[in-house]
Amino acid sequence: MVSKYQILEWDSDFFGFAVAKILPKKMYYDQLQNVLIHLKTQNVKLVYWAVDSANKGSHRVAKLLSGHIVDKKITYTINLKKKHGKKISPTIKVEEYNQLIPNSELEELAIQSGIYSRYNFDPNISKSQFEKLYLSWIFNSTNKTISDAVLVIRKKNKIVGMVTLAKIDENGHIGLIAVDSSMRGRGLGKALVNAAISWFEIEGCNNLKVVTQMRNIVACNLYEK
Repeated sequence: MVSKYQILEWDSDFFGFAVAKILPKKMYYDQLQNVLIHLKTQNVKLVYWAVDSANKGSHRVAKLLSGHIVDKKITYTINLKKKHGKKISPTIKVEEYNQLIPNSELEELAIQSGIYSRYNFDPNISKSQFEKLYLSWIFNSTNKTISDAVLVIRKKNKIVGMVTLAKIDENGHIGLIAVDSSMRGRGLGKALVNAAISWFEIEGCNNLKVVTQMRNIVACNLYEK
């Protein structure tokens, strides 16, 4: 039975109750029911199950067992070894954030970056827990625990855009990305992505990957462009 799930230790410690992830991508009704019964005996309060979007059977099974969708993800990948003809507007300066502790502007952007995340849509997670999670994420990004760089855009000495970058196994990954709500529609998001591409190219990465929520239409349109 243990091979069917994994206790998420960090999540459990952070939220203050046991959180688990079901490992198989496809399960029948009786199989999933047995795993859920077992997890309940282990005092697990929250269970996540990631299934392929085309796997309609597992979607039906989860729904029958009172599961609900909180996240639909899509992964975008670009080959950094190819020339893409990208241009960064000379009027938009992107620079690296070099402080180990995020300021209030970065913290606010981190929270804005998660408004479409499963943590904000999951009724089992409170708003304060959601915000605490993203504040922890940006803190551990600026101190280089989970990220290698944080790039920012400033306007009148205020940070109005940011993106966190991590290099994993010769591939680049965008973590958090956000533009302040008052500055959207001005090309800042494109400038951040192009700066991220350039940063990873300099680092010798082969590909750049970013995972976003399908409900975040603005982000999907940005990456597709």
